[in-house]
Amino acid sequence: MRSFKGFILKCVIFLVPFLILAGIYFYDDPFKVIREYKEYDNDPIFLNEDYIGWKTYKHFRDSLHFDSFILGNSCTMAFHTWDWEKHLNGGKAIRLYGTAQRLAAVHRKVMALDKENNPIANVLLVVDPSLLREYQLSPGYTHLLPPEVSGMSKFKFQSQFVQGFFNPKFMLPYMDYRLCRHYRPYMKGIVNPDKHTRNKITNDVLSPREHEIKQLGDKYWEKNKRNFRPRRGKNQEYPPVLMKPQIKLLSEMAEVFQAHHTNCKIIISPEYKQIRINPSDVTELKKIFGEENVFDFSGINEYTNDIRNYYEGSHYRPCLGRRLLEIVYGKKNENSVIQ
Repeated sequence: MRSFKGFILKCVIFLVPFLILAGIYFYDDPFKVIREYKEYDNDPIFLNEDYIGWKTYKHFRDSLHFDSFILGNSCTMAFHTWDWEKHLNGGKAIRLYGTAQRLAAVHRKVMALDKENNPIANVLLVVDPSLLREYQLSPGYTHLLPPEVSGMSKFKFQSQFVQGFFNPKFMLPYMDYRLCRHYRPYMKGIVNPDKHTRNKITNDVLSPREHEIKQLGDKYWEKNKRNFRPRRGKNQEYPPVLMKPQIKLLSEMAEVFQAHHTNCKIIISPEYKQIRINPSDVTELKKIFGEENVFDFSGINEYTNDIRNYYEGSHYRPCLGRRLLEIVYGKKNENSVIQ
């Protein structure tokens, strides 16, 4: 009898920390997926951008009547909705992106927008070979699409975030920051040291690095030169990435755009590393979406040559985004793009 009571006591002692942490999870809602919120830009944790963007769209769509969508990965930060709207015929835009976005996720979002029975007047699709290559959804809670977009059950969706919370790689930095409110380098990727980095309505990025560039000028790139890997300065090409599975997804997206009479423009990103997308992939994109709607800025050209167009080796700035939009919408000579 005593041994049984001792066993129960040990079980209780073992479960207490788990129950406390579970209580913290449901009270804090660190990923902002348990409850609904009017805005998501006051959280110290890096959130799931796919989920936040979709929730923001659903929250404001009836009052703001969004009909124009910026889709793609984090490089979409270079295209602010207010810059894009200057080229549209009265469209109201929102940015629906995802971190390390895959083609499969973009496809699901387009299909979900179609089911909403709201206008899809304009789409700006920002792509690169890494996005176009992936025709299956990303694993992990940071890349999960909302259940109504992905088709995943709500229970499985929530369970993925619970598992993510109890992963020591998340829990330790989160609990440390929760208790001390002090950012430490090992928290990188979990805790966001910069507050208020997105527009709460349009989901545009408000990068603190623009302020830093304004303060430092050219010294910014000297200070951050470790974030820019040396480039070969020679013409290089990615291998082809568009095969039958990818072409199927892209074709289904094109069918939705045709049904909605969508003005869809595709920008192939000017990556800092200056590796050109394979010409066969460009040809395929033009075949699906129309030659006049695909703009290839990859490779070695005047945009990728200038380091001042980039925050670091992965992301380019809105000043470059505005120049690209002028080309796409016919306000600048496209011949300035050099391959």
